[in-house]
Amino acid sequence: MNSELREKIYKQGMENEAKYGGCAQCVLLTLSQTALDIPAEVIKSATGLMAGGVRSGNSCGAFSGALMAISCVVGRPADRMDDKTYVAKTAEPGRKLYQKFMDEYGTVLCRDIQYKIMGKSYRMYDPEDMKRFLADGGHDDKCTAVVAKACIWVLEVLEECDIMHFE
Repeated sequence: MNSELREKIYKQGMENEAKYGGCAQCVLLTLSQTALDIPAEVIKSATGLMAGGVRSGNSCGAFSGALMAISCVVGRPADRMDDKTYVAKTAEPGRKLYQKFMDEYGTVLCRDIQYKIMGKSYRMYDPEDMKRFLADGGHDDKCTAVVAKACIWVLEVLEECDIMHFE
């Protein structure tokens, strides 16, 4: 992937997360705006994955959205559920994405990523804690960067697995 595309995706990911919130949706939206064909229904289906799944702090929404993007490219179609080869095709780039999160953050859990990048975690379902998260820059340069990196990593792993190449 060339540096111009990388910068465009990173900037768009930062902007989308800052403007809209909802890390999983913002990963998918960014990739649909820049490099991949992500159906609108898939972006919609990621709504509940924000902040670790309904703001629970569990699996990072950016990680979940990035896995959904990979699955949009190589995942198993509904009319081919008996074909297990799609599972293997999705697992390889998915594991590489997981490793990128582990290398960068040491986790794929939202609350632990928050702690790593912000020094504490937030109960995003609590309105007062959400205010603290925003006041501490959560949507300025913290989770916005997680979203932007996740978008880049999706394209990197698709290239590394020789699935797609981006100019």
